[in-house]
Amino acid sequence: MTLKKLINHKLVMGVKYYGGRNNTGKITVRHRGCIIKRNNYIIDYKRVVLNLNSIILHTRPVPKHSCHIGLIMYENGLFSYIINPNNNIRGKIIISNFFKNLTIGTYTPLNKVPYGSTVYNVELKIGFGGQLARSAGTFVKILNRFPNSYNKILVQLKSSEQYLLNRNCGSTIGIVSNINNWLKNWKKANMSKKLGYRSSVRGIAMNPVDHPHGGRTNGGCHSKTPSGIITKGKKTRKRQISKNIIFKRKN
Repeated sequence: MTLKKLINHKLVMGVKYYGGRNNTGKITVRHRGCIIKRNNYIIDYKRVVLNLNSIILHTRPVPKHSCHIGLIMYENGLFSYIINPNNNIRGKIIISNFFKNLTIGTYTPLNKVPYGSTVYNVELKIGFGGQLARSAGTFVKILNRFPNSYNKILVQLKSSEQYLLNRNCGSTIGIVSNINNWLKNWKKANMSKKLGYRSSVRGIAMNPVDHPHGGRTNGGCHSKTPSGIITKGKKTRKRQISKNIIFKRKN
């Protein structure tokens, strides 16, 4: 088995797509389907191997992620996929040393990062792996430290929200790659359809039996889903972040 096939066998796996259907075959999420076959790349958000330098073998865009990922090889011969930082090219060495110099791509605890630095792939809880700032062009900024009272680090997200995180939470120095992703234009509906987004029909263009807005009788009615749930103004967030973490909500 060649090296390339060996890496793909260990770090790449197929994905079964259900097209918005549940285990009985009923559509539970609308406007999904017609997706092309694609693979799932196993990305290391925790950086299991620490204090070992690594080299970037190649970078590539992958499905299900807006950022680019990089294949790295550690000094001990292990391979891993990571979220590639901006301006990291093939052949660059990522130095992993917590006590000397911190370079772009280094995975380190938040208490080692200087004030005003930008990091990404930040943990919310110790040992859970990176959960914040993983999309293309995102980052988290270090604002302040509270070593005596809270033993916390104050960070600010790109949305202007501020979180108080444990000083030992892991993070990666730099900004996520592919910063111009928001400028991408799909040009035609078929390109979005291949990504799994099927075209939709307006509720007001349907019949009354198919949608609450149907039959052009929605005058004075709030915007609703086909099942009758209010869509504008109703809170739908289920997994709330702990109030001990949130320091300031976005404006």
